[in-house]
Amino acid sequence: MRERTAWANAAGMLIVLIVVGALYAPTLSFGFVWDDDQVIYGRIDYQSPSRWLEAVRQPLDFSPNYFRPLALSSLLVQLWLWGSNPAPFHAANVLIHLLNTALVGALGLRLLRGRWYGLLAGALYGVHPALVESVAFVSSRYDLLATLFLLLALWLEGRLQGAARVGGVSAVFLLALLCKEMAITLPLVLLLWQGATHADANGRLGLAALLRRERALYLGLAAALGVYLAIRYAALGYLFTQPVDSLQIDAGTPLQHLLLVGRTLTTLLGLVLFPFFSIAPAHHSELPVPLRDGWAWAQLGLAGAALIVAIWLARRQPRVGRLALAGLIALLPVLNLRPLEFAYGIFTAERFLTFPLALLTLGLTSGAFGWIRRAPAAASMLAGFAGALLLTTAYNLPNWRDAESLWKWFTVAAPRSPIGYSNLSDLYNKQGRHTEALEYAEKAIQIAPRSGMGYVNKGVARLRLGDPDGAIALFRQATEIEPTNTTGWNNLAVMLSERGQHAEAERIIKQHVLNRPPQFMGRQALGLIYARMARLDLAETEFRAAYALLPNPAGSVPEQGLRELESASKWIAAAHQWMNQGELALAETHLHGAAQRDPDKIAYGIALARLRLLQNRPAEAKRLLNELQASGYRDPTIDALLSEANQKLKGVSR
Repeated sequence: MRERTAWANAAGMLIVLIVVGALYAPTLSFGFVWDDDQVIYGRIDYQSPSRWLEAVRQPLDFSPNYFRPLALSSLLVQLWLWGSNPAPFHAANVLIHLLNTALVGALGLRLLRGRWYGLLAGALYGVHPALVESVAFVSSRYDLLATLFLLLALWLEGRLQGAARVGGVSAVFLLALLCKEMAITLPLVLLLWQGATHADANGRLGLAALLRRERALYLGLAAALGVYLAIRYAALGYLFTQPVDSLQIDAGTPLQHLLLVGRTLTTLLGLVLFPFFSIAPAHHSELPVPLRDGWAWAQLGLAGAALIVAIWLARRQPRVGRLALAGLIALLPVLNLRPLEFAYGIFTAERFLTFPLALLTLGLTSGAFGWIRRAPAAASMLAGFAGALLLTTAYNLPNWRDAESLWKWFTVAAPRSPIGYSNLSDLYNKQGRHTEALEYAEKAIQIAPRSGMGYVNKGVARLRLGDPDGAIALFRQATEIEPTNTTGWNNLAVMLSERGQHAEAERIIKQHVLNRPPQFMGRQALGLIYARMARLDLAETEFRAAYALLPNPAGSVPEQGLRELESASKWIAAAHQWMNQGELALAETHLHGAAQRDPDKIAYGIALARLRLLQNRPAEAKRLLNELQASGYRDPTIDALLSEANQKLKGVSR
């Protein structure tokens, strides 16, 4: 009988995985969207296996506190093997999600002592719409892998014994921490998980007793945490540092901060329980949350009620309540207790539910099991709920197909956020659809006049449509509204340089753009500015630096700049310009650069002879000019310079 049940559960698990796999199979044809380009291709050190250690020892570009070397390595290996093909990246995400689904199902079976109802946890988790972002968005790999190791820790806790158990659970805890920082909640989650699985019929096995009984396991977890902190400190030189102010959510006063926490928790729990009309690529709010916002106060009340219910359930129904508390604890790092680091107006993201949803689903399934035993008709209601989850996921999944689909969905799902409109405008500018780009940039400005990117994208569109004066005004406005907007500063500086305001442009780049992500931008801008200043020596240095920072430099501005600097005539022309200004040392530098580029012999010889005359070295000038004539070159300029050299020599002889 037990063997037959095991086979039935295995078959049920296989069916669940087939359904989930078929649901997410379309993502294999999806492209890269949103932050994928920055996460995967954003840094040059990501491109070569020889630079792996350099790459993973640094924080991600989005925050100095995002240290995730293991998950990043999984992306880098795929980048080295498959380059710019998105299909393998999406396939890996789907595979990890299937493993997570299987682990949730296995934990459900353990929780309900082998009864097939435990598979419902895996099914509900696998098709839940809140995980669409986690699976379809390649950059959510960090959440998927951290969840894989955290679920594996819970599974190993019940499968292994003795030292193997302590070592196995501690090892996967360390791996989870190396994927994403929010894994740090595992010790508390594990304690509540054990309280849920080990409680007797009356729920009298206390957490303090568990902690005493399992002290070896928790000492192992503490040791794993210590190893992680040591690795983090050795790599970064710090454990935590204050991020740039512009990256952090503006939480406002303590009371507004409390409202933000309540809004975050209520939004995430709402996505768990009723995700049918609230799935979105990002969740937007006015920040800081206004004290007059009645819905925010209601959300704070709902958040408090949810906490009270979870505590009450932990006393009355220990299994369900402790799992609910475990899910809430797993959410602690992302509840804005410390303001998160997000773009304008975003306060939470659905990928944060990747692990907490597993715990909450297990608790829901455990509670539903008792309900179904008392009212068998409830099984059909639960099946209907699962079907609605599946249909909602299938409906929302295509929105992640490509950038245009995502940003158009964003404008519908979060109409009060400027991000969808701004990114559509940026996309259309890159595609040469500048009239449409202008339209969406104006919408972004209407919605959020204090967000700089709308003005930046409108400026680019106006520039491409033939209005450089309007573009400069818009770029300047973007930097006034948002002083940390590096793109706005960069575009303003490049435009000022085109107008001949080189010193101001150089100052802007060095003060506001250089050494800020994306790293190549400041170097590229300086290359353009120096080229226009006829400082080709400096332009070459900056273009080479920018080229080295670009993962895909083919056809880029630095590549084009370096190609143009291969022309010796440009260096000779710059040398004449500096001679006209009396900057003879700079003229010498540029003629040296021309000599390295196989220059036209007569043009180079004339320029060098002219320089020697200006340096009061007429004998050298005469020798150079005589060599040109002896080689058969004839030019009126040679004759004029030779005459000037002879006159200077006569003056010296007198």
